[in-house]
Order: sequence, then structure tokens, then C-alpha cells
Amino acid sequence: MLGGFCGLKLSLMASSNVLLCFAIPLVACGGRTVTDEGSPDPSDSGALAFPVGAYTRCARGQRTANGSFLNGAGFEGGAVLTLKQNGSKLSADYVDLNGKTHSYDFQLTTSATAVLAPAGQTVTGFTGLCVKGVGFSHEQPFDAEMSASAGALTYDSGAVFVSFAGLAEGDGGDCPSVSTPAASWLVCDRGPSSAPSDDAWPSPVPQFPTGRYACGSQLATFYHSDGIDQYVTSGGDKGTFTLSQAGGDLTVDYQNDSFIAMTAHFSVTTATTAKAATGQSATLSCEVPISSGAPPPQAPETLPVAAGSLMVDDSTLFVSRSGAMDQSSSCDGAQKAATLICTKE
Repeated sequence: MLGGFCGLKLSLMASSNVLLCFAIPLVACGGRTVTDEGSPDPSDSGALAFPVGAYTRCARGQRTANGSFLNGAGFEGGAVLTLKQNGSKLSADYVDLNGKTHSYDFQLTTSATAVLAPAGQTVTGFTGLCVKGVGFSHEQPFDAEMSASAGALTYDSGAVFVSFAGLAEGDGGDCPSVSTPAASWLVCDRGPSSAPSDDAWPSPVPQFPTGRYACGSQLATFYHSDGIDQYVTSGGDKGTFTLSQAGGDLTVDYQNDSFIAMTAHFSVTTATTAKAATGQSATLSCEVPISSGAPPPQAPETLPVAAGSLMVDDSTLFVSRSGAMDQSSSCDGAQKAATLICTKE
């Protein structure tokens, strides 16, 4: 159980922002017991076996490129993603920090990847604002939902990455209804371990949509210091992204974003997914610890990447990475989840 507050929204540049949140742990009783995580049908000797079970330490985000809805992201304390398998089908139940359950169905494509099936499943969590005048008292929030036209779920090194793309719609009440392309993502990086997957590329190797993309970044940070959980959300929307391919190796180059930069390699796993190569890193700032004595560090530092995924959902490309800052940084132990949401130029 978390009690806390969010505040101090700092405008760092015209197209970017940082949201700082603090939470103080409170004593609570009870728990959530996960049973019967599911397994492949024993009668199917060739069934794929996905690493099912409970995944925690989750962050998620929502984004619309035109700002029709509020863009938000962050770690959600106490959230749990539970995966269950029945034959070639994979069910995903996500219980968010408010205890609300979000359920999705996927079809396995490999032992570490799955695609949303059927299309058209509902993704909630989007919020719009009906502005009827000057000042907060004249801003009326309203909920919106996405009908996901495509989605993917991948596993890498104990982490699960989920992405959705589709059309988000909301009834603005006194304002006109809003309908716009949108994206949503989820990362839970504390889950069951699995035997290393086969790194062989599919044959024939599928061709990815290479070239330049327009991207926005969403970064979530969690840091525990002096008995206080610190949460920071940040991101930009003017990065330069290039995707190139040589056989089954994908190279990502992302620059000109004041919050994150990377040159990374991914290995093709299916026609729409790729997993991060090992031993990689990203460049970003700590943004924690937050104290009254000094501002948090903003200098670029190195994040060792523990897991990552590249997913293409229709015309939207997602690059997600997670890891923890190490002793060489000014925020040793800070957990980071970063996602790039990109569309072809």
C-alpha cells in the first residue's frame, strides 16, 4: 500500500517535461496469491512453453503524438502482471497500482514472443482534458479507451515487454469527442527466469521497416532512499531515430533527445519483434535522488541494459529497455524503464 503525493512539474524545454513523485510506504495486511499459472497442453508434445507466472516491478505509459490525450508514464508500486498459458494461447492479467485488472489475450509465435489476438481488444488508461476556461477549475478530465489494432508481448532475461497501438477515443462531455492514433506500453522486469532461448534467426529472415523515424521517449525511474520511494517520469519528443538491418541484426541509433541516447543492437526473433543483444547500455541522467538540499543529478550517465525489446505494431515501432544504475553512477540502484514510441517519417 502506498500513500504519497505527486507534484513539482518542471518544464525543462518546450516539448519535454519531468514529473516528480514521492511515496512513503505504509503498513498494510493481505496479499495477492497467484495460483495455476497455466502450462502448455501436455497432449501437444510440440507446444511452445512461455515463461508464465507473476511479474512485478512494472512501469507503463500512454502516448499520443498530437497531444489529444495526456501523455503519462511511470513505475506503479505493487502492480503485478500474471501470464497464463493454455496451448498456444497466452492470457495476460495486469493489476495496476489501484487494484484494477486489465486483461488481454495473445497468440504465441515463439517460446518468448506473442501477438495480440484477436485485434480490437480494449486498452484503458488514457485521459483527456476538456478545457472550458482559464485555470484548473475550468479543466474537466475525462477517460478514453484504445481499440488496439495490433499488439505484441515479448520476454527477455526475466522481463516482459508489452506494446499496443490503435485508435483512442473519448467523450469530452462539454467538449467535442476525441479520436486519435495512440500507443500504450508496459514493462515488468522482475519475473521468472527461463533457459536461454534459441538465438537462431528465423528463416528466411524477415525484412524490417528500416529508415528514419519520428520518436518520442518516455522514461520511468524508481529509487528508494532514506525510507522514501521516489518516482520520476520524464521524456522528450524530438529525437532522431534510425533503424538499419544486416541479416538478422538490427541497429538502432537514437540521438538529439535531452533525456536518452542509444546505439543498440537487436536480434530478429519474428517478423515484428526483436530482442536486445547482451552487454549493451543507454545514456541518460539519474534524475534522483531528490532532496531539499540540492537538485537531482542531470548529467548524462550510463545505464547497463538488463533486458530489451523492439516491437512493430502496424505503423508504430516500440523500443523498450530496462535496467538498474550501477556503482559508477550517482544513483546506484535506481531502476529505469525507457520506451521509444516511433512512427515512420
